[in-house]
Amino acid sequence: MRSLLIALAAVLGLSSLTQAQTPEAFYKGRTTSLVMGTGPGGSYDLYGRLIATHLPRFIPGQPTMIVEHMPGAGGAIAGNYIFSTAPQDGSKILLAHPLPLIEKLQGDGVRFQSKKLQWLGAYDQISQMLAIWHTSPGTSIAELKREPVVLGSMGRSHLSYQWAALLKDALGARFRVISGFPTGGELNMAMERGEIAGWAVAWENLSGGNADWLRSRKVIIPVQFTLTRMPELPDVPTLIELSSGEARDIAEFLASGTPHARALAVGPNVPADRVTALVQAFEAMMKDETFLADAKKRNLSITHREAKEVQALAARIVDVSPEFIGKVKAAVGGE
Repeated sequence: MRSLLIALAAVLGLSSLTQAQTPEAFYKGRTTSLVMGTGPGGSYDLYGRLIATHLPRFIPGQPTMIVEHMPGAGGAIAGNYIFSTAPQDGSKILLAHPLPLIEKLQGDGVRFQSKKLQWLGAYDQISQMLAIWHTSPGTSIAELKREPVVLGSMGRSHLSYQWAALLKDALGARFRVISGFPTGGELNMAMERGEIAGWAVAWENLSGGNADWLRSRKVIIPVQFTLTRMPELPDVPTLIELSSGEARDIAEFLASGTPHARALAVGPNVPADRVTALVQAFEAMMKDETFLADAKKRNLSITHREAKEVQALAARIVDVSPEFIGKVKAAVGGE
């Protein structure tokens, strides 16, 4: 018993020492992780490697940063990990999926609370669109209404599935949506091989990883899932434009969660001084010319949102009425 008490006292003493460290003392010589809820390949990986390269320069103590992949459940597994299982010391930073939407729409398996996560800010907002391989029999909105093509997606809680399901509902289309692809990279390969006609892809997945497909028109984009038309796609309508009534309201709600799909967060119990240091580091990186030039070189869009705005957006989404959420689930819940 005495040895157990001594060991416990040692652990508590070490914990107190860790908590008492300044952010610079804590991070100096430490390896930190940027945790993302998807595997290698795709837009999250592109952004993750960009941020892991530059963010440590602005964190006190300039730690080493690695990318850690934790795929599954549309990002919920990584969200659960950061919220509860991960060390609550600021050494694990989440490259988030749209967790407030996942929290409201998925339910089962969600243990995180988006409002209690400590958001560092957003580096962009995810801009998704339907990419159809050029050899598909259905490449236009009119053709998708009548051609029984197959679209791919990740998990049913992932926006790649929800956007496709909502598009089908809004258009009364015939295409089928299948889920279960673990990464955007595998969806791209399936599309290129003709196993699926296309999928709801993030713009950066195309512009940053497959720009040749855009230049050679190997992919056709008939609709974009954004609040307004992207400058790069001025002639492509949004789903909001193509929808009316309840479907339009649901499309606007889903689009309102897109900044959280391009945001960073840490767990709810990370010490306040480290959160402040990370927020300040993130804001400094967002203004850094070297970072912005590297993002441009990689064809990655950057639109900064401050931590307090991202925190407020999370609360706004989580606090919507159960009645409206029921309608959203019915529209995007699948086949």
